[in-house]
Amino acid sequence: MSRNQLMKLAAALAVAFAAALAARFLMVEPRGAALMCASEQAQWWCPLRGALVPVMQYYVFGVVSVVTGLVGLVFGGRAWGAAALLSGAVGLVLYNAEPAAVGFVLGLIVVMRKREPSSRRARKHR
Repeated sequence: MSRNQLMKLAAALAVAFAAALAARFLMVEPRGAALMCASEQAQWWCPLRGALVPVMQYYVFGVVSVVTGLVGLVFGGRAWGAAALLSGAVGLVLYNAEPAAVGFVLGLIVVMRKREPSSRRARKHR
């Protein structure tokens, strides 16, 4: 993976991590946010909060991270690894730590492993 691609991935990871932190500490954790969303004076972001809570309860970010990491590991493709890293980072922040950590590491392996040259792969299969 080139240095430019790594920098783009690192920036995307930072944005995903920051967005997850903001969602956690501004929308999910504060008791006042839950009370406000239950009242008639609900803010514009209350439907987002309402959708995010079940997603966190059912470990969606962690499961997506593990699945995309495994697909990337088995079939190759750094895009799968990047997806595992991004969903794993979000899952680590949003209460899906166990499966998200596994998916994050799988994504890291997929993204960082070296690719075989195509001529070398062709010789192996003969």
